[in-house]
Amino acid sequence: MVNGTVLSINRILRSSASWHNLGKFVTGSSAQEQHWNNLKSYDSAVHATIDSVSSVTDSQDATSIDWSKWEDRITHKNILKHMKETYLNTMNTIDSALKLQNPPTMHSGWEMYDSVKDNCLAATKAADKIISDGIKALWISQNNPPVHKVDTNEWLESDQYWQAFVEKHAMYSQSGTSNDPESPAEIESVKNKWNTNVYKFNERTDTPILYDYMNHLPSWEFYDVNRKQFFEHMEYFLLRTGEDFRHFPDIPKWYWLTHLEDIRYKIFTVSQRRQFKRQVESLSREETPDMQDSEDANYDLLLHEKHNTESTLSKLMANYSFLCDPLIPVQNLFQLSYVLSKDGYESHKGTQVYTFGDDVNALFVLPHGSNISANDFVDSTQVTPLECFYSLMDHLNLSGIKVNPTYATRLECQMEVIQQRGPNWLKLRNETSLEAFLRRLRHDDPLKPHYLEYAKELTERIANAKLVPVEQWVATVKAVEKRVLEQEEALRSLSTESTLHLGKDEIVDFASKNWIIAKDPVTNKVVKHSELLARL
Repeated sequence: MVNGTVLSINRILRSSASWHNLGKFVTGSSAQEQHWNNLKSYDSAVHATIDSVSSVTDSQDATSIDWSKWEDRITHKNILKHMKETYLNTMNTIDSALKLQNPPTMHSGWEMYDSVKDNCLAATKAADKIISDGIKALWISQNNPPVHKVDTNEWLESDQYWQAFVEKHAMYSQSGTSNDPESPAEIESVKNKWNTNVYKFNERTDTPILYDYMNHLPSWEFYDVNRKQFFEHMEYFLLRTGEDFRHFPDIPKWYWLTHLEDIRYKIFTVSQRRQFKRQVESLSREETPDMQDSEDANYDLLLHEKHNTESTLSKLMANYSFLCDPLIPVQNLFQLSYVLSKDGYESHKGTQVYTFGDDVNALFVLPHGSNISANDFVDSTQVTPLECFYSLMDHLNLSGIKVNPTYATRLECQMEVIQQRGPNWLKLRNETSLEAFLRRLRHDDPLKPHYLEYAKELTERIANAKLVPVEQWVATVKAVEKRVLEQEEALRSLSTESTLHLGKDEIVDFASKNWIIAKDPVTNKVVKHSELLARL
């Protein structure tokens, strides 16, 4: 339409023939049927009006719209008013555009149009590809066999997606009402169920869940049930590697397990022979073995060795006899003679004896060829663990102390395991045993500050050590032996009480004889006897 002239009228409403025949499906009361009839009558009236206008337009020339005639026919005046204003505004816009022959705005901006057209074309191609791939995936999904009939050995290269899907979700027993296994809610639900089952399984508060999840916690469950094996494997790991217990492997190496079996058989042979002998001599039905294999027996054995080690360590550190290589501490004349004979003193006369002061109940022998310098007292020769074990057994035999054969065999087997580390089982080359000990200390060890303080004091004592003349060796070592015996006798008389309560006079007397090491209750630090006397 131009300048108010009607050019053509097209029917844009859907044909009523497509739904007027649906009246037979209308069921219900008479009111519903009345509504249906009214709807068809209104639709017929609309189509009759459009047909009448179209016939007039086809038979006559196109004329302007007679709005007064439409105002008489249309009841909703507000709708007619809106249509009339929209029509007039649109026609005015078209007329003003046609009056401009070549508007300048038509000569610019076509680059953006071309770019948008190209982008739309590319997006259409991408959409077509997505639709094509989706159709292929749906076809493959429709024609794939059921999950329970899938054989993953017969998949083709084009089916790798569905192969991965089946392998990922094969563990689920999905039913028609199950949730999507990849949805966040379902994943969180599976995690919560898993945590609940693990908690029940670990705490033993419920019946075990038939080992459904054993593939996730194999070693933990094995060691939780078999405590003896855990003790043996952990002890072997610590002795064999010298590492921290936090590095204990989930699965031990196979040759570690075979070596453990050999060690167990060796210990069992000695223990069973002794048990058999006692059982035959006493004619008893049952006989307790030397070392019981129960959890409590192993725990008691560990506590016993721990207490003995701490007691020995405290005595050595009190006299600076711990990690003082290459110096060899001696406390009696027999030890001095034994060390001199081992060093071959009679042949070279080069052995030296040092003292750290009268407050230290020990003398220190420097073997021939060694250097006492704090910067250069690295021992080039290293003994093996088995040599240390044999030296300990010789010392116990010379001291008249009998050792249980089963325990001695167990200790020998432990030394064999330590010797598996190689020549650097104790320390590295050009490293002192003190440096190696401090290097292996854990950072969070509560005793590490005390060990560092001991190392500092030991270094100072070695640097300030005094050489004892040869003619004073015997007299000096006898004086040291006398102080050691007095100290042991005093501690033995007081060892019956779990907590010692000493008076002021006793503390002064013991401190003057270097018998005790006190701890300051305020600073919680070790206090020397001189500082203790000054405080009292």
